Amino acid sequence: MRDTTDSAETGLIRELAEEAGALAVLIADAQGHTDDIATQLGRQAQSFDGLRGEAARMASGAELVAVATAAATAATAEARVRVGAARSSFHRVMSEVDSLSREADGLGGSVDGLAAALDRVRRVAEDIAAIAQMTNLLALNAQIEASRAGQAGRGFMVVAQEVKTMSEKTAVATGEIGRTLETLRSALDQITRTNAAVLTRTGRMRDEAQDLGESIEAIEGAMTEVDQQQGRIDAARRDSATSIGVVEKGVHRMAASVDSAESGIVGVRGAVGRMLDSAQRQMERFTRLGIETVDTPYIEAVQSAAARISAAFEAAVAGGRIGLGALFDTDYRPVAGSDPKQVTTHFSALTDALLPPIQEPMLTFSPQVVFCAAVDRNGYLPTHNRIFSQPQRPGDPNWNAANCRNRRIFDDRVGLAAGRGRRAFTLQAYRRDMGDGKFVLMKDVSAPIMVQGRHWGGLRLAYRVEAPPGK
Repeated sequence: MRDTTDSAETGLIRELAEEAGALAVLIADAQGHTDDIATQLGRQAQSFDGLRGEAARMASGAELVAVATAAATAATAEARVRVGAARSSFHRVMSEVDSLSREADGLGGSVDGLAAALDRVRRVAEDIAAIAQMTNLLALNAQIEASRAGQAGRGFMVVAQEVKTMSEKTAVATGEIGRTLETLRSALDQITRTNAAVLTRTGRMRDEAQDLGESIEAIEGAMTEVDQQQGRIDAARRDSATSIGVVEKGVHRMAASVDSAESGIVGVRGAVGRMLDSAQRQMERFTRLGIETVDTPYIEAVQSAAARISAAFEAAVAGGRIGLGALFDTDYRPVAGSDPKQVTTHFSALTDALLPPIQEPMLTFSPQVVFCAAVDRNGYLPTHNRIFSQPQRPGDPNWNAANCRNRRIFDDRVGLAAGRGRRAFTLQAYRRDMGDGKFVLMKDVSAPIMVQGRHWGGLRLAYRVEAPPGK
């Protein structure tokens, strides 16, 4: 009867242990999802911070547009005043040009009249000169006749001499008049040419002034259009400012909601983490009762392998292959050009020699085993399984992250618990990221590695939980 009771109790404990393990796995899955949500919320919070900044910049930009529009409106108004003044000046200039043109036309008529008068004077002067010449000839003949008359013609000769003298003076005067008329004629010709040039220039000025007037009108029309456009811009700016204000308030409300959710998920994350720790402790307690569970074969296998690693390390120290201080080295030196970053220590070469013969056979322990690797107390994994120890590919960090996992520090919750656990074994459940949004539920059992009584780290054995192995 007692044996039957013990058997029933054992079976019940085994069922409870399996339930505890399943619960731990489910909680690990929930924690993974919680971590994903927390990460997404964190990213959203960052995005909303950026949106808040963008909204503020948009509002500031709207204010700058308002200032620029006001300045442009003021500048347009000032330009309109100046264009109005230019239009008034243009009309004054056009009036002056027209007046000058009329005066030039009038001067041309006056010059023509004066030229005609000069021509008449010249003809009269020519007639007088001809008469004087004839008078001079007559006086000469009279002198000749008076000389022949002797004493009787003496008085007549005096008169003839006076007539001759008068005719000679008249000839001189008419010659002077002729020269003066030529000078006046030349001056009138110059005045006529100058007046013609003035008329030509005033004509050109009138044409150019007409073009200028059309340009002023075009500028006024353009400025009117600019005023209208600025009015539309200002109206659109006011509408935009209103919309930006609405968006800004909405962004702030949404950001506040995300911040609140992020704070809430941090609390949930902590609670789920505590639940997972509790479930893992329960899972370990059932295992330590000596009742065989699905995890017992993995626990025994990792404890045996960890003991062999401890022995191999102690033999290496005793044989002088490495000093004890070098074996516990934590001066992690980056590998140049590695991405993700890899590091080395004084014991990396030793682990490359000692660990593969122990770690590699563990991969064939069960089809569920994913990896087996030793880590130090800081989660540093010097020597991984060969499948995960490929040379890095330059410029391909995603491939490197999946295939080049040696020489890496895994200081996440599971990695640090495995490296720092000093109990006979540490059993953990977690969700492993396989990339491309895929995850696998895993268990990680680790056993401490001790060297001359000092805790070096732990050996990790990770396996899937879909189907437990037979023993």
